[in-house]
Amino acid sequence: MRETIYKLNTPVSICLLTDLHEKDFSFLSNVRDQKPDMIAVAGDILHGYTTDENTLLAGRMIPFLSACANIAPTFFSLGNHEWMIHPDDIEAITASGVNVLDNNWINWNGLCIGGLTSASVTAYRRFRAGSDLRYPQWNMQRSRIKELIKQSHLDLDWMDAFSSQPGYKILLTHHPEYWPMLKDYDIDLALAGHAHGGQMRIFGQGLFAPGQGFLPKLTSGVHDGRLVISRGLSNTAGIIPRLFNPREIVYVL
Repeated sequence: MRETIYKLNTPVSICLLTDLHEKDFSFLSNVRDQKPDMIAVAGDILHGYTTDENTLLAGRMIPFLSACANIAPTFFSLGNHEWMIHPDDIEAITASGVNVLDNNWINWNGLCIGGLTSASVTAYRRFRAGSDLRYPQWNMQRSRIKELIKQSHLDLDWMDAFSSQPGYKILLTHHPEYWPMLKDYDIDLALAGHAHGGQMRIFGQGLFAPGQGFLPKLTSGVHDGRLVISRGLSNTAGIIPRLFNPREIVYVL
């Protein structure tokens, strides 16, 4: 795992963590040593799509987020792998000391910090609307959910109000491919992951990323001077290894 530092003259020091996918989080000792002013967790802390209502919170998500909150004020936005997250889960995350940014923002220490929720989460919420089931059976409804995800749209209704706030504005958005829809908003810094660095990197170019396809442009680094993309903290591409593409903790200063 590598440590990457981007010096962008931000008002606070930020640790960006993405794409844990329920893996080991012993790397937090590195974060603790660095003493960031805040931690931004930009999605995909979960991995498996479970219908066991005890697994979602009994796994690694709450312990990981609690550990982050014990290091520095922590802000969490929802990625595509959080598609099955329930309001009760969000309450539990909040109780652990983490600020959940679910298509909203908060003001903190003179900053305005927002979180754009993945369209996959929006799709699943549409699917389960009106249902008494906490976790409708994924295997029974797979095709219906996938169709909703294809048809889903980002909730950008709150973005005008967010980008109009005074002060330095930071947006957590798990998907870097959303950037073309976001870059015209008055945002000082956007933090993303999702692309896993392109999985394999040849001559500095990632080969594939979800939502972008082959030879994706937005997989790592700083773009337009204000979009920072982490390569993520785990390998989740099945049998396809990460090549020339170490896992990454990102610091923005």
